[in-house]
Order: sequence, then structure tokens, then C-alpha cells
Amino acid sequence: MNTGFPASALSLLADKLTGCEASWVVGGSTGLSLRGASLERPPRDLDVYADLASVPILHARLSEYAVDGPAENETERYRSILSHYSMEETIVELVGHFRVRAVRSEYMTEVDDVLYPNADIIHIKGHQVRLVPLAHELIFNLLRERMDRASVVGELIAHDPARHLPLLYKLLATNHISPDVAQRALSLAAGAAVQEDTR
Repeated sequence: MNTGFPASALSLLADKLTGCEASWVVGGSTGLSLRGASLERPPRDLDVYADLASVPILHARLSEYAVDGPAENETERYRSILSHYSMEETIVELVGHFRVRAVRSEYMTEVDDVLYPNADIIHIKGHQVRLVPLAHELIFNLLRERMDRASVVGELIAHDPARHLPLLYKLLATNHISPDVAQRALSLAAGAAVQEDTR
């Protein structure tokens, strides 16, 4: 396991959310680092995903560390309910009701029904932490056009396709994913190097 992630912040987060009735999962560079992925630089923050109804529950648990309150956030590509917390010199970003619209696709995270039950489980300092499924990470990084990250995720999926491919097929089928993005996702998950079209 890599040590280049905010371990003390993650441990404190898990401690504060122990017994919490709301579901949450860790994603982004921290989630990949915890899987042993080789990243260009170690994670500097901690991304946590939750459904809309879970946000106030999680925020109440973390209120003593809050930098700001949950608020609607919208960019050209993303929509979510965001709040931030300073824990062990690390910024924890709580992303609620996350939706992506990009590359002729629309994708929405469903934590309670999809990401949480399909999460990978790791243990850190006596706490159980659920990581966002790799299928989500692959689609998300393709939609934000981060081929470097998508390639890393594809390699991880290709090491255990029986575990990860069923959810990838499900997410591609239940979201509005363009054929080009779907093809790239499946190619990367199969361990194929997808090259950019430079013609």
C-alpha cells in the first residue's frame, strides 16, 4: 500500500463517521493511492462522495472541522453540493449529489444504491473505509478528459475484470454515456492502450 495519501486525515474522518447512518465512499487520487496506483504526485486532499440526503448527516458529524457549509456548486461540467473540512492539515471535500455533463454524456453518482454496495473495502488504523468502485473512476476520468488517470484505472480493472466489469457495464447502461466514451472505457478495462486520434 502506498503511503503517499493523507492517512491521518482519513483515519480521523473514519473515526468521526463511525456509526453514522449515512453512506459515504472515498474517491479521487486518495482512493487510487490506497489501491497502490502509481500517481504523478501524492494526493493533497481527500474526496468523499455521498447522496443528497446524506450530506446534512455527514456535515453535522464533521461540523467542528467545517471550512464552509454545504452549498450548491455548478460549473460548465459539474453539479454538486459541496462542503469542505480541514482535518489533520488536509482539506476534505464532501461531494453530494454529484452529476457530470461532458463529452456528449451525462453521469450521476448514486452512492447508496450503487457505489457503496459495490465499493472496495480497505482497513486503516482500525477503521473500515469504502473506496469508490473503479468502474466509477474510469467513467469519471474519461468524462473529465484525464486520460492519464483513466489509463491507470483501466490497468487496475484489467487485473481483476471479473470483479469490476459487471459494474462498468451497468454504469454504462444506466447513464447517458456517448458511444465513444463507452468504447474507450471498455478498451481500457480490457487492458488495451487507447491512443488519441491525431489525424
